[in-house]
Amino acid sequence: MKRTGIKGLIVLIGLALSLGAMAPTTALAGVIGTSDVISERQAASDRDRVQEALQREDVQQALTDYGVDPAQAKERVAALSDEEARELAERIEQQPAGAGVSIGATTILLLVIIWLLVR
Repeated sequence: MKRTGIKGLIVLIGLALSLGAMAPTTALAGVIGTSDVISERQAASDRDRVQEALQREDVQQALTDYGVDPAQAKERVAALSDEEARELAERIEQQPAGAGVSIGATTILLLVIIWLLVR
């Protein structure tokens, strides 16, 4: 008698589980706004511009001169918030034409990166 009760209980549990697995599920989808897509792409673009600046040999040399590991600086840039990446990209863009190789632009970039590393 006890054996029949356990078998019945197992059958009931199995039936309940299989019915639960067959229950219809609904997908939750929302509309993604244009501004969300644009801001996401802009953030990626800003981060890419900063990473490109870090790829330059003169910037990497300056980082090394200041005792900052260029690989660590790249990791920190990847971890920046969207707002921080935008601000840093804007500072890079605000440099006058031809300042890409100047010591002044490199120094400003380094100071910003060091400031970000210390925070």
